[in-house]
Amino acid sequence: MTSRINWRLAGASAIALAALCLSSAPAFAQFDKTQPATPSTGPGFDLKAPGVDMSGVWEIEHYVGSGAPLEKRILHDMDGKPAPFLPWAQKIYDHNIAEEKKGHTFVGGPTKCLPHGMPQMMTAATYAVEIFQSAKDFAFVHELQRNYRIIHLDRGHLAADDITPNYMGDSVGHWEGDTLVVDTIGLSDKTTFDMLGAPHTDKLHTVEHIRMLNPNQFEEVITIDDPGTFSHPWTERVTYRRAKPGDEVMEYICLDGNRNNVVDGVVTIDGKPRAGAQGSKTAKK
Repeated sequence: MTSRINWRLAGASAIALAALCLSSAPAFAQFDKTQPATPSTGPGFDLKAPGVDMSGVWEIEHYVGSGAPLEKRILHDMDGKPAPFLPWAQKIYDHNIAEEKKGHTFVGGPTKCLPHGMPQMMTAATYAVEIFQSAKDFAFVHELQRNYRIIHLDRGHLAADDITPNYMGDSVGHWEGDTLVVDTIGLSDKTTFDMLGAPHTDKLHTVEHIRMLNPNQFEEVITIDDPGTFSHPWTERVTYRRAKPGDEVMEYICLDGNRNNVVDGVVTIDGKPRAGAQGSKTAKK
């Protein structure tokens, strides 16, 4: 990743832009303690954001990509135990894994340039992520497909009638000491938990605990509750490291359906099966 960029904030909300303009204090000036919001000094936002200053560019650590051994890519909790699927979901997942062993890649949304959605957006952030903070919102601006998440700090969840299930859901948060607690509902069942197609229902509910481990590293612990898919709630954990000075989020254009064609279950790159694929004879030609 380089520092070259034209419009690194394209796709972010106006609130995220406002947070950038107001973030003049040095990063981590408030580390190890919280800072309360100050009285309103502008049109709808406060000068100082609450909580710990986490603004800046971050990169996920220990990411397991599609080229990793299959056993490392299978969904598991933070202790390494398999995700507690109910029988219907386990059957689908086992089928997808069996197909992957044959070289038949699961064709999920990201393969067609659609968003990963939550929580995969946070556990598979393969490109840089920039954080912006204000008294009203905590925003993740992803380089990956120019996605962004807005965590609302100034309200509770919308009324059920006002929520249309989507990729990122309705996220609200609050600070508990130095930990940001984020509650997300309203997630579409069009998304999956991973690139192997682990399914879920629209009952999915996630709770994130985000906290700094040191000035250059933070952890995200995600508790996943979907009684339609899992026998009990379970937890994933990822960590992020601060990017090198000068690194910035760059423009990433990926439009629905234009990324990698899939031929007989094999993802192709520039018209050829990706390295290591075991597809049919047709796909190998």
